[in-house]
This record gives sequence, C-alpha cells and structure tokens, in this order.
Amino acid sequence: MDFSLIVLAADDVSYWLQLSTWWAIAQVVLGLGFVIFVHELGHFLVAKACGVKCEKFYVGFDVPIKIFGRQILPAALFRKQIGETEYGIGMVPFGGYVKMLGQDDNPGNIEREIQRSRGDDGQAESAGYVDRNELDPRSYRAKTVPQRMAIISAGVIFNLIFAILFAALAFKFGVDYDPASIGSVVGGGPAWEQNLAGSELTRVGDEPVKKDRYFTWGDMAQEIIFSADEGPVEFDLKRDGADEATTVAVTARKGMRRDMPDLPLLGLGPQMIAEVGSDDAIPGNPAMNASPPLKKGDVILEINGTKIDRVAMLRQQMYVNASEPVELLVERTTGEKESETKDQIKVSIDHNPAREIGFGIEWGTVAAIQTGSPADGVFEKGDEILSVVGLEDIGPLTFDFEMSRHLAEGGGELEFLIKRAGQETSVKVTPVPSKSMSSVGSIGVLAIDSIGIAVKVSDRVGNIDPTSKLAQSGIKSGDQIVKVTYLLSEADQKEKWFEKMHEKEVELEDTSFAEIFEMVQKLPAGTEFAIDFKSGETIKSVTIKSTKSDRHYLAMRGFSLTGLQWHYQSPTWSDAFSNGAKQVRNDASRVWRFLKKLVTGKLSVTNMGGPGMIAVAATSEASQGTSRLLLFLTLLSANLAIVNFLPIPVLDGGHMMFLAYEGLFRRPVTEKVEILLTYGGLFFILGLMIFVTVMDVGRISKFFF
Repeated sequence: MDFSLIVLAADDVSYWLQLSTWWAIAQVVLGLGFVIFVHELGHFLVAKACGVKCEKFYVGFDVPIKIFGRQILPAALFRKQIGETEYGIGMVPFGGYVKMLGQDDNPGNIEREIQRSRGDDGQAESAGYVDRNELDPRSYRAKTVPQRMAIISAGVIFNLIFAILFAALAFKFGVDYDPASIGSVVGGGPAWEQNLAGSELTRVGDEPVKKDRYFTWGDMAQEIIFSADEGPVEFDLKRDGADEATTVAVTARKGMRRDMPDLPLLGLGPQMIAEVGSDDAIPGNPAMNASPPLKKGDVILEINGTKIDRVAMLRQQMYVNASEPVELLVERTTGEKESETKDQIKVSIDHNPAREIGFGIEWGTVAAIQTGSPADGVFEKGDEILSVVGLEDIGPLTFDFEMSRHLAEGGGELEFLIKRAGQETSVKVTPVPSKSMSSVGSIGVLAIDSIGIAVKVSDRVGNIDPTSKLAQSGIKSGDQIVKVTYLLSEADQKEKWFEKMHEKEVELEDTSFAEIFEMVQKLPAGTEFAIDFKSGETIKSVTIKSTKSDRHYLAMRGFSLTGLQWHYQSPTWSDAFSNGAKQVRNDASRVWRFLKKLVTGKLSVTNMGGPGMIAVAATSEASQGTSRLLLFLTLLSANLAIVNFLPIPVLDGGHMMFLAYEGLFRRPVTEKVEILLTYGGLFFILGLMIFVTVMDVGRISKFFF
C-alpha cells in the first residue's frame, strides 16, 4: 500500500487559478496517476513472475465514502474483473495497491490473510488442525525471502526506471527553465551585504552554472538550504558592472521568510531581463498611460538615449531619471514565427510621484553594511543614526527618494549625526545612484541602497508634516504605530493587483512598517488607511489618505519585467538518458538530505507538503510545458522511491525490514509483533497524512480568503 507522497512543495498557485490551466490540470491528474500506476505495476509484474496470485490491482483506494454510516459515494470509479485479478480506480486518490493472496497492509486483516494462505476458514488454527508450513503455493507468504524482497522492491525500482525515462524525454524534447541566477536581493540580508544583486553566476557550491547544463534556480535554493549547516555557500560570480570574476562565501541566515522561519536562506530573487512581462500595468501608475501602450514581450533597448544591456542598468536609469518623464526605445515583435517582424518604437512614460502619508518613522540602528558601498568602512553595525545634516525632515522610508533628487541636483557628500558606543559623533558619505534591486523583506530591516546601510525598522513615529491630518489629530513623534487597515476604493477592490487588500488589518507585531510603506507605494494615490497609534496607554485610530508627492518620485513606473529563462535540449538520446540518470540521482539525493534534516531537527516538519501542495506544484510546472511536468514527475518518482522505502511498517521499507529479519534469523517475525508494528506504522503514516493535509489547507486557503 503506497500512501500520499511527501515533498518540499512550491508555494506558487497563481497558475492553477486561471482557466487556461485546465489542460495542465488534466495532464497533472494523468501524470500523478501514471506515477502510482508504475509503482504498483512493478509489484504486480514481479509478483506474477514469482507465481503469486494477485487478487486486486488498484490506482487509488477502493474505500467506501460514508457519512453517519451511510455510503454517499461508490468505493471505485472503475472496476473490472479480468481473470483472477480485479483492476480498478479507487475513489480515494492518495496512492494505490496490489492485493496478493496472503498479504494485506491492514493490520486488522493480517491474521485472516495468514489463514487464507493456508486454505483455512479461520476455525482450524484455534483447533490446531493445520500445519503452519502448509501454505498455498500461490500465496505471497509461501515464496522465498529473496522472491518476496524482489516483489516488494520492484515498485521502487520501477519508479526509478521511469523517473530516468521521464527526465530523458524532457531533455530530448527540450525544456525552458529558470536558471540559477541572482536578481533582486532582500535588503539587509546575506546576499545584500555581499553586494550580489544582478551578479552573473558560474558556480554554486559544487555545481557549475552554464547553459549546457540543467541547474535551476530552485536547485540552487535547495542547495543553499541543505548546505547551510556545513558552512558558508561559495559562489563563483561576476558582480554587476565588474569586469573580473570573484569567489564569494556567503552564510545563510534563518528568519529570512516569515512563513518559513527555520529555513536558512540568503535573500535572493531570480534574475529578470529588460523585457516587458505583461500587457497590464499596475493601476494608479504612469505605465497605464504610456504612449503608445507597452506590450508584453517589448524588449527595452534604451532609456532617454542610454543603452540598456541588463536589468540593473534599467533600474539604475529609472532611479536617476525618477523625477522626469522617460522615453523608452523598445523592440516589438509582431506576426507569427514564419513572418514575424521587429520594429523599434519609442514609448513615453510620465514620472511616478511617491505616495506620502504625512509622517515617517524614526531612524533605527545600523544592522548591516554592504560590501563595496559608500558606507563600507565608514559606518559600523550598531551605530544609531540621529539625523542627516541639512535633511533633518527626511527619515529612512524616504531617504532613497531624496537621494534621487540630491543626485539629480549634482550630488555631493552628506554628514550623518550618529551615536556610537554611547558617544555622539558624525560621519560623512557620498551617495551613489541606487540600482533599486533590493526588496523589503520580513527580517525587520530597511536597506538604504544609495549609501549601503540597512537599518532596523522602527515602529515609532518620526517626522510629521505639520499640515497633515495626523498632526491635527494630536499624534506626536515617538508615538507607537500599532495597526494598519487598508481601506480601498470600490474600483481598486476589483483590481486583480489588490485582491484581498480591502479592510485587511496588519498588526505591527506581525510585520514592519517598511513593508507597509512599500505596499503604500504600489497602491494608487488617494488610498485610505486606518492607523492605530499608541501614546502611553492610549490607542487612537486615525484615517489618512495617501497623496502624490511633489518632491519625491518612484524609480519604477508600474510595468512588470520578464524572468530570465534558459533552454536546454539534449542533442542525442544517449545524452538525454545520461542527463536523466543524473537528474534522478540529484533529486533522490535532495529528498534524502531533506529527510535527514527533518529527523535531526534541522528543518521543521512544517516545511513538508502533502497531496494539495503536490497538485499545486505539479499544475504550476505543467502550465509551463510538458517537459517541465515530466521533470516534476521525475522528482515525484524519486520522492516516492525514497519515502516508500523508509523502514516504516505499512510502507515497502517496513516489509523489507521484516524480510531482512526473516532472512537473518531463519524465521519470520511473529504474527503479534508484525500486527503491533504494522498498527504503529499505520497510525504514524495516517497522522502524518492528516498533518500535511491540514498544512496544505492552510497554505492554499490563503490564496482564496
């Protein structure tokens, strides 16, 4: 009996919510069913070859679905008797089984099956009439230990064989994939500190990164997670704008993701390319009114006459020109492949005023300093920033906005008043144009990219616009921000970009105000927010409305970019099968390493996914092409092979454990011990299944509610 597979599944469910993915869902159903079928086919064929009577062959479990004792659904979607075997598709889709004479994974049926294998009606044993060695020759239990081991191991072997076949087919057909790369980074995280945004990778740990080798962004992420406790992860890379390659060792850090706090991560995002990713601009942003409109697939060649050869250059030019309209030179492809044409078009997009809310937050202490930045060697971790000389009304939230203006006016050195080791002093730095490639993460710090520091995010009110509603409400600097509630207009509530935002309450215990301010910049000006402030023991709620700034401007204009993708295709079938075998080996190794870290407590069981997340991840992959689905089925097959061969009674590994005992001691495990251990294994697996299913429901439901 093969229960639901356990994988470290992806969280992205955006694909399966679209009508265009129903064909992908159909492929997933067939693919998952085929993986189960292959496993059971292995058991079935070897059992038949050994002369065992196979009474049932089922994909899914034929368990009657009952409520209050009344059956509401049939046990099987399909069943047909052919010869001595009943073939069917069970109503419960979490596995499959081959029922052999004398064998049953249900511990309640073990004794009965032993009696059946002797041709006994259940009465003779108690009377002592039947010799225990007189078994039906076609019974599973009548076969030798090597034969039974072959039957039990055949399912896993078939899964591994077909996993290689799946991968070989994918590589021969060709597969598009997200390569190991570094695009944006989480501000203040390990990758940000090492200044890795936009770096070009050639090696991750022991894995080379090149176009003629299949190594994905997800593979890199898992390599980082699994290697974190062994020391820093080494990268061979060329930093953005650098001419020479270098080797960088980066130590992963836990707590980088709020939903997976025990995962050691570097804070990396995948690389993008200078190509428009969608026809739709974010509502309330100037890209909506681009003239002429941007189209998905437009390749950005120039911004205001400056050639764009990489995304970091695009973002930097947007930052430098933030306060001005920009003119993009794009290359647009039209027509079918056989008759496509490429035209260069100039597109004008207005500037994008920042959204002001009438107040800022206090400066925090320096939590991280970026390698090679203006702050490197000037600031120290733990420095408390008091103010910026001449810019006392500018806080951390709007500092990079102000630096765009400062640089446009000629730039120059700035003086920071700080407190270091209890003593007030000052330091001077010269800001540089930000690449705008750091995001606000969940680690409670905010990156100031123009000088290269990350500060702890305060929940205290800093500077207040004296003309704002907040000032008139009696809120003072130093008051604590407790809660923010988004109050969207009816029109914005209908926009897909802002789904589930209306009346969403965010406690500052669960997030940082920097994350909220980042969302404010994405929402249209004029959006209202109810903010709870605490002064002493008094909590006061103030409803404020964001307004367009006449001083600060956002670098980006509201259009999306396309993720970097590579294409790999094996030139020969020999190469395809060779790469297929390597892929199965790598997938099996990662599954094994994941399980080891679970057992040793280095990873939490909350990182597991069950049937729901398997379906979500598989559908996401299928939506990106049949080859991607085949590679996911490769991972799933390797997963099933490893998990199902764990020495847990009920699983194939548990049967092998009993058979190993019998082979070593020349006698089988006693019926009582086998029944007791099988019940233990069954309860463990069922408990685990319930746990991961509940986890799945929690993960998936957040996309609906």
